[in-house]
Amino acid sequence: MKNSLSWTVASALSLLVSGAVAEKAVAVGWKAITGKPAPKDEEQVLSYRLGEVVAFAVISGAVMTLTRQLTLRQAAKIHARRSGVVPGAGEAPALEA
Repeated sequence: MKNSLSWTVASALSLLVSGAVAEKAVAVGWKAITGKPAPKDEEQVLSYRLGEVVAFAVISGAVMTLTRQLTLRQAAKIHARRSGVVPGAGEAPALEA
């Protein structure tokens, strides 16, 4: 069975919001720890040492991935409670928690 429209919309919106929040959190954390703004554009990146750019990429990638997974899990729980169907599980009914 294809994903329902409500699940598609809910998951897309939650991922957009969580991605923006995660990006802001990483930028604020980077500034607090290093005292410099997060390397984002080409001009900024060239003023950072390679190790700093690699560290930023690893940290931001890990935070974004973790945020994405946690957000999708929570959105799936909410959707399952409301619709009675677990997203991505075909016709499987939601399990009671």
